[in-house]
Amino acid sequence: MKAKHFIPTATVVALGCTLALPLAANEALDILEGKKEADAAAAPVAADGSDPMAEIFGEEGGEAPTGPVTYTPAEWAPSPLDPIWSRAVLFEDESNPWVQQLAIMGMFHFNGSWGTADIERTPDVSLDATRTRRARLGARLRAFGNTEIEAVGEFAGDGDYSRLERLKATTRVLPNHSVSFGKMRPRFGIEGSKDPQMLLAPERALLSSMLMPAESLGVMFSQDCDAWDWGLGWFSNDSDRYVPGLEGNGMIAANLAYESAERLDGGGAMRTRWTLDYLYNMDHRKSEIVPRYDLRSRISANGGQVITANPAFRHLVSTGIELEGDCFAFEGEFMLANGEVNAWGLTLTPSFWVVPGTLKAVARYHYADTDDPAGLVGGLGVSSDPFFDGSPTFVGDEFHSFYLGANLHLYQDKVVLLNGMEYALMKDDAGLGFETNAWIWHTGARVSF
Repeated sequence: MKAKHFIPTATVVALGCTLALPLAANEALDILEGKKEADAAAAPVAADGSDPMAEIFGEEGGEAPTGPVTYTPAEWAPSPLDPIWSRAVLFEDESNPWVQQLAIMGMFHFNGSWGTADIERTPDVSLDATRTRRARLGARLRAFGNTEIEAVGEFAGDGDYSRLERLKATTRVLPNHSVSFGKMRPRFGIEGSKDPQMLLAPERALLSSMLMPAESLGVMFSQDCDAWDWGLGWFSNDSDRYVPGLEGNGMIAANLAYESAERLDGGGAMRTRWTLDYLYNMDHRKSEIVPRYDLRSRISANGGQVITANPAFRHLVSTGIELEGDCFAFEGEFMLANGEVNAWGLTLTPSFWVVPGTLKAVARYHYADTDDPAGLVGGLGVSSDPFFDGSPTFVGDEFHSFYLGANLHLYQDKVVLLNGMEYALMKDDAGLGFETNAWIWHTGARVSF
């Protein structure tokens, strides 16, 4: 068999340039001698009409996209359920000078977990439980062309948990300035500030639930610009289940965020949002909204320790970043709390649309730490939020959680089935020196309108 001879690409390119140089030189000489006009000189063109120089240097014939980059979230596909959910809007007329919209709003959230907490030197604790985590019903009113009023009640759990969850009004005083007042929750953290119907995991991470403030009476001034937005407000430290009063020196809440978009190689765009939240608790231990739960006299499930006092925080800081593209999203958050107990931690949550608009894969890693014995408090399974009820409470000084799940969106973000597996590890090296670990299967369903 005869050997085949291959000519290197570099040789072909060099040969092409060599042959083209005499032709270009002769054309330049004709222009200098006046035999040919400069406009008549034609650039070399390949047989297919493309520019050979562009192919040599790797340049595309088309121009790169120019202008500002904007990210537009993908729209949900039309569904037979659209007419049913549209009935939540009872009245809508943008031309009405008094009332533009009246709608009902609500949410039903059911959770279940199955697993066992393996505790050193003590009996294991079963985490098998199912319960209604949230049951909310309320109304939203848009009036006067610049004001939105929300009133939502919480009916899940026992009598101590049922409450007026939110009663606030937001008035836009200028095109990008607004003021909110009433009973509401101070914004703190990416996961803590997210509406429950938008949570990617069945429940918030341990440190998010531990540091998240309660709803209280407050006022918030904010400005929303193209890239930057900020907020500054004051909240009472009273956590009455219905209408809080003006008690104590209160809490200062400050928020800052920067949002941008960048063009991706495939022609799409990705949104990037950076946030910084700060809470200053001027009443320290006397505050009823930080923390928002009362664990005094409760006995921990791991070690049988009596919790003598609630964690007391004065400064709380959260900073994080959110990335959102067509199919991929990522949330990363770092939190720090300073006071009689110092705690810090981070949460990393990537997600990906396996089937766009239908099936989303979710992963979350959560880490929390403190130098104080039993400085971290929280639950596992459906009782991960210590505010919710008196289920088993676990304490420690270091916590790790790995969650991997899949969310089935039956109708947008309004009907979602959540399933996933979590591995949790709680250490208490600064206290009694034991570890608690658990494998937990989570399942749940959320319906909202």
